[in-house]
Amino acid sequence: MLRRLPTKTLSLNPQLAAGRVHCAEHGDALCNAAALIDGDAGKARLLRLMSDLPEVSRLDRTSRLRLVALHRLLSLDPIIDALEPDLSSWVLVVSASPEMEELCLITDRLYDLLVEIGELDDARDARALALQVNDAA
Repeated sequence: MLRRLPTKTLSLNPQLAAGRVHCAEHGDALCNAAALIDGDAGKARLLRLMSDLPEVSRLDRTSRLRLVALHRLLSLDPIIDALEPDLSSWVLVVSASPEMEELCLITDRLYDLLVEIGELDDARDARALALQVNDAA
C-alpha cells in the first residue's frame, strides 16, 4: 500500500509543503483514479511523483509538470494523447458511476492544489519584488 507522508512536514518551500500534504491526504484516491484511467502505467507515474516529493527540497519544474500532466490525465484531456504516445488505452468510464464521481472530485482537488501552488508563487514573487525595491532605496 502507499506509504503515508507526514502532513506536518517542515519545508521552507510552501509549494512543496502543499504538494506533500495533498498527496498525504489524497494519495490513495489519486492512485485509484490514475489506475482507472491508465492502468498500471498511470498508477506507476503517480507513485513516481509521490516518491519524489519527500526527497526534494523544493517543488521543481519537473514535479510541477508531472502534477499538471496528472491533472490532464484525470481530466481525460484528449490533448494528452498527442503528448503521451505511450499512453495505454483508456478505460471507458460510465458517466453516472461512483467511480466517475470520485474521479471528478479528486480532479477538482488536484486543480485546487495547482491553483494554490500558483498563488504561492505569485506571493513569493511579490515579496521578492518588494525586497528589491527596499534594497534599492
